Amino acid sequence: MIESLTPTQYNRELAVIQTKAARHYAITQNECYHKFWNRDHQVILDSINSNIPLTLERFQGNTELGMAVNKELEKTDIVERCIVTMPQGYSFDGTIFKYDTPVVVVDPNPDVVIVPPLPDMPESVV
Repeated sequence: MIESLTPTQYNRELAVIQTKAARHYAITQNECYHKFWNRDHQVILDSINSNIPLTLERFQGNTELGMAVNKELEKTDIVERCIVTMPQGYSFDGTIFKYDTPVVVVDPNPDVVIVPPLPDMPESVV
């Protein structure tokens, strides 16, 4: 029971609980992020452009909260982090949000792995 702990143990226990809460928030926020951004691009644009001040306020709040959670999670070995940027292709020009299909550049010369030749083997292995 947490009430019977020493102050140091109590603080350690609270830190563990807070870390669990931060991880849970990151996971939940990222689930919401994926549900929101994995819709049709035009549906998303219609939604976020319908009330620019409210959208900017929400994005700012989500970003600030996500960054604060990420800062706390960086102190741990937990790998989850809140996504705090819009997906590639989306932008805001100061008056309206827009989407431009990202250009995918394929490297014409991908890294080639050169396997060194095996050393010469003697004529008779037996």
